[in-house]
Amino acid sequence: MTAKVISIAQAKGGVGKSTMCANLAVTFSQSSKVLMIDCDPPQNSLSAWFSIRSNLYEETGLSLVQAGDYTQLIDLIEKNKSSYDFILIDGAPHVNPVVRAMLLLSNLVIVPLAPSSVEIWSFNTFEALIHEAEKLNKALKTKICWNRVRRRVKSSEEIIQATAKDSKLTALKNQLTFRVAYMDSFAEGCSVYEWTDPIASAEVWSLSSAIKRIINKAEVVKLSKSAAVQNFIKQGI
Repeated sequence: MTAKVISIAQAKGGVGKSTMCANLAVTFSQSSKVLMIDCDPPQNSLSAWFSIRSNLYEETGLSLVQAGDYTQLIDLIEKNKSSYDFILIDGAPHVNPVVRAMLLLSNLVIVPLAPSSVEIWSFNTFEALIHEAEKLNKALKTKICWNRVRRRVKSSEEIIQATAKDSKLTALKNQLTFRVAYMDSFAEGCSVYEWTDPIASAEVWSLSSAIKRIINKAEVVKLSKSAAVQNFIKQGI
C-alpha cells in the first residue's frame, strides 16, 4: 500500500478548503484508510471539525494529524504513506513553505475556486506557482474544483467560461454548489453524508468518484533533495 496524496490548496482564505477536505475524507473512508493532515495553524479548522466529530463517531478509517512546518509535513507523509490508502492535506490560506512543499509531495492538487472576481485575482498568481512546481514534480496533476457555485447566475457562468479559456488548468466537471448543508454539517462535525441534503451528498459522491479515477494510476511521488527543490520551498519564507 502506498497512499495517494491529495492536497486542497489555494492562495486565499475562505474558499472552502477545510470543508472540501473533510467531506472527501469521509467519503473515501467508507472503503479506504484515510489520513488527513491539517497544515493551517493557528486556525486548524479541520482539527476543530475532527474533534467535534470524534465525540459523535467511533472512526475506523479516518485519522488526523497536524503539521506546523514543511519538514513536519514531509516526515508525516514519509512515515504514513505505507499505512493509508489516501493522505489528504488541508493547506494554509496563503502561500508559505508548507503550501509549496504540498505541491511537490502530491499526486493531485485540487484548487477550490468560487466563481467570483476576487478569487480569480488570487488564483492567477497561484496558477503560476503551480506551473513552477510541475517542473519539479513530474507526477503532479492539478484540477480546479468550482465551489459554492450559484446555478443559473449569469456572472458566475461568465467567470467559469472565461477561466476555462484563460487558464492552462482544467476544471473538474463536478461542481459543488452554494448550499448551507456544507457549512452547517461542518460546524457540527459531520459530512454532508450525515446531513439532510441529498443533493449535496450526491455532489460530493460524484466529486470523490472523479478524483479516484484521476489518481487511480498515479505514480509514486519522490521528493528530490536537490537545491532546486529546497529553493522552491524556502522562497515562501
